[in-house]
Amino acid sequence: MLNEQRFDAPVVHVVSESPRLEMLQTRLRQAGLRPVSVRGSYLPPDGAPAIIDVSTPRSDFEGLANRVIVTIGKSARSLVETDIHLADVSQIESLPARLAIWQRETQRQREIQLRAETAERMGTPQPAAPAPGGARLLWLGQNAPFLNAIKSSLNDGAVSLVAASSRLTAEDYLASGSFQTLVLCPAKPDDEAAKLLNTVKSLAIAAPPRVILLLKPELAKQIDRAVLSQADQIIDLTGELAGLAATLRGIATDSASAVQVPQAGQGGAEDRATGLVSREYIEAHVEAQMRQANEFMTPLSVVAFTLTPEHELKTVARIVRSHLRDTDLAGRLDSNHICISLPETNYRGAVVLARRIEQALAQPITWRAIERRQFHTLQTLLGGLTAKSLWSKKQQA
Repeated sequence: MLNEQRFDAPVVHVVSESPRLEMLQTRLRQAGLRPVSVRGSYLPPDGAPAIIDVSTPRSDFEGLANRVIVTIGKSARSLVETDIHLADVSQIESLPARLAIWQRETQRQREIQLRAETAERMGTPQPAAPAPGGARLLWLGQNAPFLNAIKSSLNDGAVSLVAASSRLTAEDYLASGSFQTLVLCPAKPDDEAAKLLNTVKSLAIAAPPRVILLLKPELAKQIDRAVLSQADQIIDLTGELAGLAATLRGIATDSASAVQVPQAGQGGAEDRATGLVSREYIEAHVEAQMRQANEFMTPLSVVAFTLTPEHELKTVARIVRSHLRDTDLAGRLDSNHICISLPETNYRGAVVLARRIEQALAQPITWRAIERRQFHTLQTLLGGLTAKSLWSKKQQA
């Protein structure tokens, strides 16, 4: 019987020994991943995540740079520095969501650093990080017996906890913008906490909170993976209460003083007609993103919308801005084009975003998306967005 396996599924390298190797591979396939066993201590330089079984006696690995390292096993000992640790094989079901969360946060941190560097080169001041203190945490979920103990521990660390009685109440609290951290602790896959996890990223919140999911291992299979990935961090409800309280206290404190992705578009870097960044800024930043894409072997795409006299410039700019992630950057490329740079996004993702923006506009608009390739220079990449095709030239002739 042929082994049923999708070859377009995300690859994950597995370092283990039989018979656990076969068991781990089966679990990974069930989770929608494509496991590739590693023989010896060398991992291919493709940047794919690697699962290293903590029961594996090897301690010397090559090819670990610039990839996600996942360890699995009840032992707290780790052979290598770990990005994600799974205490038990039952948690493999949530691994795709954990990988998506890790990738999103890593991308965010890279973009923070990159924009700070671009701003420094452009002479654009960046806002300072808020001072720590006054951390507030919002809780929605099962009325767990340990909630009061956690609340007491947080208070000792100058972190206040407010427990919402329902999803609608939690949404009202979040709309106030006064909570930096949201902790969701669902008891069932369709309760109020699980429903808020599914919708929290779409809420209109001026200062979105960091979303922490306290996950029981048995719920990993029952909650959709796409919903799980809406969290910013997953904490398994398998540890001791003191450790859980300390972890939440640290997260809440860090969230209160977190550095947001600097939003360019101030001073000389701003295009005043649109409120987006200027051509000079986006050129400098895309060039830096290209170097970073080379270093980490990640995709980079750009999209440009072609404006006509029928388009109201500020309206298009506002709609474009409303569809961006905080790591995306939009700027005015020239008098007829608005450009978006999309780090760690392939061509398919760029097309999805372009079509969403096209549908949100009340009138037709022409756009072009390009995924950056090794042969591209800054000039050919951005120039390709505005170059006229032979067909369009014939139409104008």
